[in-house]
Amino acid sequence: RFYCANAVLGDKIILDQAQSNHLKNVLRLKVGSTVEVFNSRNESYIAEIASISPKGPVELKILSLITPQHSALHTEFIPPLAGHSPLPGITLACAIAKGSRMDWLVEKAAEIGLARLIPIITEHTVVKPDAASKNKINRWHKLAVAAAKQTGQNSILTIDNPIPLRQLENIIRDFSLSLIAVPNADKYLPEVLEQDNLSEKTKILYLIGPEGDFTKAEITTAIKWGVQPVRLPVNSILRVETAALTMLVMLLYHFTINASVKET
Repeated sequence: RFYCANAVLGDKIILDQAQSNHLKNVLRLKVGSTVEVFNSRNESYIAEIASISPKGPVELKILSLITPQHSALHTEFIPPLAGHSPLPGITLACAIAKGSRMDWLVEKAAEIGLARLIPIITEHTVVKPDAASKNKINRWHKLAVAAAKQTGQNSILTIDNPIPLRQLENIIRDFSLSLIAVPNADKYLPEVLEQDNLSEKTKILYLIGPEGDFTKAEITTAIKWGVQPVRLPVNSILRVETAALTMLVMLLYHFTINASVKET
């Protein structure tokens, strides 16, 4: 599978350097071979390799649209399941974890199905924005693309530029449900999800703090914005990336189960 943001039926497209190298030097495909291409609009296509430049990019010709019922070209491609309700778009606003742990979070969250990631800077955040921020975002985007290719997804995790926590106030207004993970919150996450009338159209935002957690003032401010505090049903203090993935899986599980019940 190869990613091209602007892939359109009938068009010839040029793969970027990294994907061209993978096609030529790792997979060793030849002109005339067919591959799968997906774009940034949740679509995937069958394409034919039109030309391969020894030192340049690979050109593909888009042939046909792949539908959920279409037979896959390769055994590693798993098409979306037909007949299942779509899951809601989930956005994570997360304090930046240290070192490679943030890379791991991005990769695994993208594999599981997170829609959008907003890295946030809080009072206890160790990692601060710097001149390398653009490089970090580019690296995270590459990890998200690789995750989509591997898992058969046609959508790429959207990654925002890092922002201070206070800038979430305006962003939160776009979501129908906003949650913040707080160890001593009165309600557990499953309780809140059962109480709200949620559907696949629900836009969800959840906040995960840094090591040392959010300050009391930050939690109070978020609650004033309309964010609901919840606690995870675990008996341990989790790392940033572990808490982020645990909550994501619980959210997806809730909607998957509810969708299955409605269909039956």
